[in-house]
Amino acid sequence: MQELGKQNTIHIWGPASLSNLGPGFDSVGMCISGYGDMLEAFMCDEPGMVIEKITGDGGVLSLNPANNTVAVAAQSVLDQAGAKVGISFRIHKGIPMGSGIGGSSASAVAGAYAANALLGYPFEKTALLDAVLEGETIASGGRHGDNVLPALLGGLVLVSASDPTQYRKLNLPCELHLAIVVPEVQVLTKAAREMLKPQVAFKDAIQNSSDFGFLVAAFHAGDWEAVGQLIMQDRLVEPLRATLVPCYQHIKEAALHEAGALGCALTGSGPAMFAVCTSETHAAVCAEVMIEASRKTGVNAIGKAVICDEAGARTMMQPENASWAETAMQLG
Repeated sequence: MQELGKQNTIHIWGPASLSNLGPGFDSVGMCISGYGDMLEAFMCDEPGMVIEKITGDGGVLSLNPANNTVAVAAQSVLDQAGAKVGISFRIHKGIPMGSGIGGSSASAVAGAYAANALLGYPFEKTALLDAVLEGETIASGGRHGDNVLPALLGGLVLVSASDPTQYRKLNLPCELHLAIVVPEVQVLTKAAREMLKPQVAFKDAIQNSSDFGFLVAAFHAGDWEAVGQLIMQDRLVEPLRATLVPCYQHIKEAALHEAGALGCALTGSGPAMFAVCTSETHAAVCAEVMIEASRKTGVNAIGKAVICDEAGARTMMQPENASWAETAMQLG
């Protein structure tokens, strides 16, 4: 396969995201700073995808393009454009595997965005929705949009659970500071979905619906105190999934009572948790308190202060004399 422009290599950032926010199961997600996947990509003359190497995944992810979310999403964009070329990728996973902060979605989004960038941006971001959903399906087995859409578009995004191409992006009126902690606990998405009840109490469904409406209103108003309270009101999903994270209660109590967080909850299927904070400094302190709480239970953890990332997927400038993986680690 002849390389058409390795000298024109691009670097793409696919950011992490939070999902299943409080009572908003499969319906709302948020792009965050601090964690993400980075791609190095260049175009080749022969059609097809090539995954040169993957780092940061512990050897878990497939180099076979047919089974890789980056390659599948990128190929979908090339097909959409009718482009008879190929792309070679190097992938750095900056999001912990199985963390609950949208690792597979970040890869799918980065792959689609890279293909679009190499073609000279023939499509707006919104035209990449089917491609990123196709890439996400490789990893999760379904077209779930509550991580891929925020990672692509940035910000807070409401998503239709039945048709994820239907969405609304909410512009937050002021900066939202969060503390993130990722305990070293394996939570399989399939197992986390299987434990959910096919039928729920009518009163709980009504309360969740009501709380979700108030949650959206609180985000729109920038009322972070109300957001903090409402993310802890889920009656249907989090009470079940919390049992999969043995340090859950310790982390939550530490965030609320030691660090003074406005609220604390699981993100995705877990094990990651997030806390709503009042400032960057508060978020940094809260993250350290949550990490220590996890470690006291015998579970190692990482974490940091982040904000809601309004930009979403984007190209990156690589510092002079820095390797692509070093660049990714600096951003992470």
